[in-house]
Amino acid sequence: MLNYTDILLVSDFDRTLTAPDSSIPTANLEAIRRFTDRGGLFTVGTGRSVPMYRPYREIIPTNAPLILYNGAAAYDYDTETLSGTVWMPTGRELLEYLLDAFPDLLLEVQGVDAHYLIGEDPGREAFYRAQGVNARTVPVTEAPERYHKLALFGRFAGNDVGQFYRGTPEENARFTACQERIMRDWPMLRADRAAMKIIDLQDKRAGKGAAARALAKRLGRKCLVCAGDAMNDASMLREADLAFAPADCVPELMALGLCTLVRPCVEGSIAAVVEYLEAHCLQKV
Repeated sequence: MLNYTDILLVSDFDRTLTAPDSSIPTANLEAIRRFTDRGGLFTVGTGRSVPMYRPYREIIPTNAPLILYNGAAAYDYDTETLSGTVWMPTGRELLEYLLDAFPDLLLEVQGVDAHYLIGEDPGREAFYRAQGVNARTVPVTEAPERYHKLALFGRFAGNDVGQFYRGTPEENARFTACQERIMRDWPMLRADRAAMKIIDLQDKRAGKGAAARALAKRLGRKCLVCAGDAMNDASMLREADLAFAPADCVPELMALGLCTLVRPCVEGSIAAVVEYLEAHCLQKV
């Protein structure tokens, strides 16, 4: 019999497992089922939180804990339990700094129970309603003091995730400058670009790469296969034994030369990864 009993396959979610419009190509779902039917373990490694991934938990056929918050925690939706947690040590002091330093950006604490939206923005509230995410608008004094991940966004202009990947060169330069300032002022933090107009903040000990390797070890899998499209996936692709990216990944990631390019995400990038494994990595038992 042919199987994948040594492999853990970890896929980024947005624009790797999904198409740009957040739909999930049928070819990906069929390929994941073929992979897991032959003994492979499949999960998602994403910057999304517990609430933001929850609408997809019954759709994506994962059979291993999810890597969420860019690797700051693993989550098992069957038991509703966290593991491998990396909490940020900064409390509300960091929230106040970010509000003062970047008043034109939108700050939120992405918790386990909800997203805490700091500052009024009707477009952001509408976005989360459309996404099916529990979100609460609160003043900074009512935001959680303990968290895995913060995010800074540009203005919300619709209900699609793709809006954060689109922007002008000036907007890109603005977010790059913000990212560099945060890393300079808070050297214990990671500041990753999940998209052109999103900056994710976590403790430096967190990261998709370390989380994916730790999960593979915990599950007894010798081969770690990863796929991702953005710079917050870079640590995971470096850590992987086999690394892949959609052909339409961000140019900065492509320039690193970390991975094999496969079909664009709209055409089923993860299906292409599984096809590669079927051609090269099946074992006989």
